[in-house]
Amino acid sequence: MNKTNRVINLGLIQWSDPFDRKAMSGTPYKMAEALRAVGFNVVWVPAKKTLALRMYTKAVNLLNKFSRKQTKPSHTKIGASLLSGTLDRTIIDTCDVLFAPMASECIFRLRTDKPLIYLSDATFAIMVDYYFHNLSKRTVRQGNMIERNAIDLASEVVVSSRWAAESVVADYHKDPSKIHVIEFGANIDEKDIVPRTFRYNGHLDLLFLGVDWVRKGGRIAVDICRWLNENGIPSTLHIVGVRNLDPAIRKLSFVDYVGFLNKNIPEEYKRLVDLTRLCHCMLLPTLAECSAIAFCESSANGLPVFSHLTGGVADYICEGENGHLLPLGSSGEDFGRKIMQSLESGELERMSVTSRLLYRQKLNWNIWGQRMAEIIARCVDGNSTQIF
Repeated sequence: MNKTNRVINLGLIQWSDPFDRKAMSGTPYKMAEALRAVGFNVVWVPAKKTLALRMYTKAVNLLNKFSRKQTKPSHTKIGASLLSGTLDRTIIDTCDVLFAPMASECIFRLRTDKPLIYLSDATFAIMVDYYFHNLSKRTVRQGNMIERNAIDLASEVVVSSRWAAESVVADYHKDPSKIHVIEFGANIDEKDIVPRTFRYNGHLDLLFLGVDWVRKGGRIAVDICRWLNENGIPSTLHIVGVRNLDPAIRKLSFVDYVGFLNKNIPEEYKRLVDLTRLCHCMLLPTLAECSAIAFCESSANGLPVFSHLTGGVADYICEGENGHLLPLGSSGEDFGRKIMQSLESGELERMSVTSRLLYRQKLNWNIWGQRMAEIIARCVDGNSTQIF
């Protein structure tokens, strides 16, 4: 692992508990698990949401209701200062390396001579008018300042897509040799990923998996399934993750509304696994996306994905290998025709196999942990070089 072969204490800075698989959809948990698997002693350095921070957040959100322009409490100097000011120096002093995943605001006031690795799926700059809309100029200015601070403080920056990496260079002028692209993995247990055989018996089962109905392109997914049914391919759209779906959509004959499934409840997790095994492909025509874990999970289960070419999606969906990416603005008919062509040509069945191969090659947490281990070890040994 390093020149001395001793166990490295890795301080993971986050406001959510990385040992709780319920937190943040399980992503910090999977990161900590992967890092422990390659030999690191992972220590949580909590950034605490104090009463003062909660009151500040509540006050800002109340003001947002009466303002034309919006403020993100976490990305203001006050909010970031309150959060980062809670880091425990005694814990930090026991660590060899610090790791701050998706935590720019947590390290805003951090001053340390310890090597720090900052990880993000997107920079603040590219989120403005992409995920974050109608922000005040002050919020944009302070949000960029908080992001720049994290990037400047970091010995190494890890991002989950080339899209994000380009922004770190273009918008924050970080040395490209200090930036590393490592894709995320699937937030499911390896034991639940089983070999499957693509079986099409004249009926196509399509999976929509997402909480944000609008941003994930839910209405486009409905249009896709409707077009397929109207053009000779009987299909069912299984909708998972969305709460309070429009009753008019629930009543559609080709829609199976499952609702939100909590992976931490065994019965609901099993239902998700069973549904994934039932379906032939995933529809996620997202309008804005950084790095959807759902893409990794679909590839793990041999489900080709049909989505938009936007954000960091191209690092997760390789054209013709584990799905197809259409330009933003593509219609339900455009997607429907692509699925029809893939089905009739046998490509859909072939991509079911190559999706699994791509998962094994790069879209899993084991590979993520191994590549992170190289970066961490070089931070400790003082010999850091770009690895992608």
